[in-house]
Amino acid sequence: MKTRSPLTLTVLLCTLALAGCGGLLTSKQPARQYYLLQPLTGAGGGFEGGQNAVLRLGLGVIPGLDTDRILALDPDARLVPYANARWPDHLPEVVSSVLRRSLESTDRFARVESGGRGADGDWVLDLELRAFYGIRDGAGSTSSVRVALAGRLACGSEAYRLVLADSAPVTEERLAAIVAAHQAALDSVTRDLVKQLANQCRDHPAPAP
Repeated sequence: MKTRSPLTLTVLLCTLALAGCGGLLTSKQPARQYYLLQPLTGAGGGFEGGQNAVLRLGLGVIPGLDTDRILALDPDARLVPYANARWPDHLPEVVSSVLRRSLESTDRFARVESGGRGADGDWVLDLELRAFYGIRDGAGSTSSVRVALAGRLACGSEAYRLVLADSAPVTEERLAAIVAAHQAALDSVTRDLVKQLANQCRDHPAPAP
């Protein structure tokens, strides 16, 4: 009887192990698609009062939206994820980052920071994301995307309630078109946010640094 050498046995075991893992290494599952939202630029017109302000931005979400899945709302009020479509992080982190960079791009603030306790004189913007999804009909087609934010703005000694919402049409049933509609609706809401910041806080300039 021929005896196998230790080296031969090692090679054989490695070959069997690789064969057993072959299904994991060559998965037929479609790859996840990650989509990026961009900040809005050039939306600082008419904002004279806050060049020295530090703006503190806090953002929460309603239950169901704290996910990295791109979602649709169907006629039965179910939140349904689009197959393999993801944001780069969970939605609160994604939208908070985009809004912060959009507000920074107005060049009307000394700094825009995320939440936390600030100094006297800081402006505070606390928002809740209440809608950020496609609207699907009974046939499973996405007709539009809805984005809605609500919250509170405090500047100087005053506080104001904010309600921001808009929709954007989806031109075709493709993920790229659905993400483009998310971007368009978010841009529109961000423009409205910048206008409300300018209007409400116009008479409450930040203290000089």
